[in-house]
Amino acid sequence: MRVVIVGGSHAGISCALRAREEYPDAEVVMYEKQGSIGFIAQSIPLYLRGDRHFEKLKSYTDVPALERQGIVVRVNTEICRVDTDAKTLEVTPAGGAASTDRYDKLVLATGSYPSIPLAFGSYRDSLYLVKNYEHAMRIKTLMETAKRIVIIGGGAIGVEIARALLYRNVPTTLLQSHATILDRYVDDEVSADIIDSLRSAGLDVHTGAVVTEFEEVSGPGGRRQAIATTSDGRVFSGDGIIYATGFRPNSFLVGDAAELGDKGAIVVDDYMRTSIPDVFAVGDCSTTNLTNVARPVYVPHASDAFRQGEIAAINLTGPRQRINPSQGTYNLNIGSRTMCISGITRKRAIEEGFDAEIASYRNEFLDIDDLLPSDDNDEDPYYKVWLVYERGTHKILGFELRGTATDLSPYADLMSLAIERGLTVEDLEFVDFYFKQGYANPRSFSKYLAAVVRQQDPRA
Repeated sequence: MRVVIVGGSHAGISCALRAREEYPDAEVVMYEKQGSIGFIAQSIPLYLRGDRHFEKLKSYTDVPALERQGIVVRVNTEICRVDTDAKTLEVTPAGGAASTDRYDKLVLATGSYPSIPLAFGSYRDSLYLVKNYEHAMRIKTLMETAKRIVIIGGGAIGVEIARALLYRNVPTTLLQSHATILDRYVDDEVSADIIDSLRSAGLDVHTGAVVTEFEEVSGPGGRRQAIATTSDGRVFSGDGIIYATGFRPNSFLVGDAAELGDKGAIVVDDYMRTSIPDVFAVGDCSTTNLTNVARPVYVPHASDAFRQGEIAAINLTGPRQRINPSQGTYNLNIGSRTMCISGITRKRAIEEGFDAEIASYRNEFLDIDDLLPSDDNDEDPYYKVWLVYERGTHKILGFELRGTATDLSPYADLMSLAIERGLTVEDLEFVDFYFKQGYANPRSFSKYLAAVVRQQDPRA
């Protein structure tokens, strides 16, 4: 069996490794159009902050490591066309002539591309993207001389990049088209809390700012300026504009043959199979099933990409393992604060037909000596939880946690499992969690939240 994987990022790599494990005698071939594999885009904020560990953290494998596993890897090679009837691919190496390859099983891990309106035209010198290592290096160079940088997009990417720029004392303006930032991830009251914090740290945040025009002009002394104009006439300028409005699925190879869904992503079933026989799709080019959401959606998410790649590999010769639904679990680094998210927001829960409510509480640390973060020294260490639950049943639907601790991600992992399994607040109330020494409320957060829920929604 010849397994061909198109794409060398998270989903493609996990698929290749699991395919080698499941089918030792199979030929496993990976094509990647860039010169390297496994770049972790989530490490870009670390790079911009000047983290000395970035070089080690920017990837977790390389071509020689995969080749030692018996996987054939072809970098700097683009797949230009797929004939799903003949099961062939048109392969074009950089600077070389096109040739034809064949497959028995094809896995598309083609990823995504930055979402940029066509009206902006070509990528001009003043426009900066956030996707790969080269993009990160361009932004780093800009930071060295910029007097101000404008970021378009108030999602996870935009906010993390903005906080990294502020950390390096680069004046930054953040433009968000929606009324709130991180609107896909958190509820409005959480977003408002984050906006206040970012503004206090010096970020110039503007919501409801729909950018409709982009141009370059010559400023004082011939210095190039990038100008962004919004639909209501506001004008913002900087030495460069970082476009961070999210991504779109790269589904073009089979767009005329496969069923496409949300935002043009390739529709897959629970076994990662597309509508084309022997063709699978994984990672940022495919749809995802979210817990408590009726229809498959497009959610580019590194954790899901790893899972989907392995699931596809297991099912290459037949349906053996279904994929668990996703909860969209994230750990966002916003300066010295961390934001952890799992499940859906109250707004999304209501859209899905739930009678949803939010319970929240804030837990302060008692002994603050030597614990204050260097760039947040006006605030005591704390964490605050927002829990989205269904009234009546107390079923957990979503979880948002923000605090000054360096790593709150275990909470998100725990709540992701609870949401996937359909647990209620009461199911978690008396679980054996560790004693939180030093906090005003040393009981586990689940006990405190259960009390808040009962006050808000007493059971008969």
